[in-house]
Amino acid sequence: MRDLAEVLAGWIYALQITSGQQWVLRLTVLSSGVGAAVLCNLWFPVLISPALLVTALVMAFASVIRPDSVAPLFFVAAVGLWWLAGAAAASQPDGGGGTPGRWLGVTVLVAVFHLSTAFAAAAPSYARVTGRAAKLLSLAGVGYVAVSVAVGMAVLGLAALPRHVLGPGWVVAGALSVSVATVALVAALRPRRAH
Repeated sequence: MRDLAEVLAGWIYALQITSGQQWVLRLTVLSSGVGAAVLCNLWFPVLISPALLVTALVMAFASVIRPDSVAPLFFVAAVGLWWLAGAAAASQPDGGGGTPGRWLGVTVLVAVFHLSTAFAAAAPSYARVTGRAAKLLSLAGVGYVAVSVAVGMAVLGLAALPRHVLGPGWVVAGALSVSVATVALVAALRPRRAH
C-alpha cells in the first residue's frame, strides 16, 4: 500500500509544479483524447464499445497526469482497435457511418492527441517554453496534423476504389510511398548544422 501512496503523491506533486504552458498541452491531450473516444463511440458502436470507451477515457486522463508513461500508447491502441472493429460496418453498402467527415475527425483528434502528448512528455512539467520554441513546435504540429490528414484522405480515396482495381501492387506502392514520405518528413524536420 505504501508504494501506491508514493506513486499518488508523486503524481500530485507533478501536477502541482506543472507550468501554465504544460497545462495547455495537457488540456489539449485531454480534450483531443475524449473527443476521439466520443467520436468513435458515436461512429461505430460495436459489442465491445463500452469497454473501449472506458479504456480510452481512463488512458486519456492518465496521459494528462503522466504523458511520459505508456498510457498514451494504450489510448491509441484502444482507439485503433475500435477503428478496426468499426471498419466492417463502414464498408457496408449503406455506408455504416463511414463518411469522410467522421474519419477525418477521428484522424485529426488522434494526431493532435499524439503530438500534444509527445510535446508534454518531452519537457519536465515545470518547464517554460520560449516564444521561438513555441513557434517551432506550432509549425511542426501543424505539419504533422496536415500529413496525418493527407494520409487519412489518401487511404479513404484508395478504399473507395472498386475491388477489382485494388491488388497486391497497391499494397507495395502504398508501403513504398509511406516509407519515402516518412524519410522525407524526418529529413525536413531534422535541425540543420551550421558549418
